[in-house]
Formats: sequence, C-alpha cells, structure tokens
Amino acid sequence: MAFLAPCARLAAVVLLAGAAQAQGAGAIDPEAARHAARQFGQSLVASQPASLRSILPEHGNVRLVLARLGPENGSFGASQVEALFRDFLSVGQVRSFEVLRLQSDGTSSALVQGLAVIVDRDGRAGRVALHLAFEPEGSRWVLREVKETIE
Repeated sequence: MAFLAPCARLAAVVLLAGAAQAQGAGAIDPEAARHAARQFGQSLVASQPASLRSILPEHGNVRLVLARLGPENGSFGASQVEALFRDFLSVGQVRSFEVLRLQSDGTSSALVQGLAVIVDRDGRAGRVALHLAFEPEGSRWVLREVKETIE
C-alpha cells in the first residue's frame, strides 16, 4: 500500500500537467490571424490562388458572400474556394489589400476587416471592404468566411 501513495501523487501531477498543457494548446497567437489575413491578400494581389491553401481549412467549408469578387454566395470546400478565386483572377485583378482591423479572443475566433482595391470582371476599378473570419484548426488560423461590402 505504501507504494500506491507515491504512484497516485505522480499520476495526479501528470494529469495536472497535461490539463495545463491542453489549456495552453487552445490559444493561438492573434497576430497569427493578422498574418493569415495578409496571406489572403498577398495571394490575390499576386494572382496566385494556390497559395491560399495554407490558410484554407482541411475540414469544413468557407462561407463566401462576394459581389464584385464573385458573384458567389454559399459554403464551399477549400479546393472550390481556390477555384473560385482563380476564376475571378483570370479576368479581374486585386491591386492591393490592406488589413485595417483585427479582433480576436485568441482561442476560438479572429475577425479581420480589410480593404482591397480591385478591377472587377467588367473592368471597373473600385474599393471593396472585406470581412474575413478565421477559426483555429490545429495550431493555425484558417479562413471560414469572406464577406464583401462595396466601399
């Protein structure tokens, strides 16, 4: 019986350490969400939608609400999102993208407000406000929504 007490204490220490580590694992640096938003913009400015893969989810869909960058409205898988932006970039252009604001709780969501200067499918230049929503997937922020409003 004397052997069980030290083993029980060791097990308790291991369980507490594991619980503390699990709590810390849920937090993702909010600045990583800013980096993901910049990656989104850089991919479109460079007309390289394949580089969106690093911020697209492996599981689940991305909600798109696009007027001038689309038109698209619905939920799409990662490969579909890439294809939709590839289709837009074959006729349109994103000239610049700027992150204006980031809000994040560091654990479950990050919301980014950005501004893109574009040339749409009809050759019209304009400014488009983009609202990007990110959620954690593993140790990274992934895009879950792109919502466009005309500036």
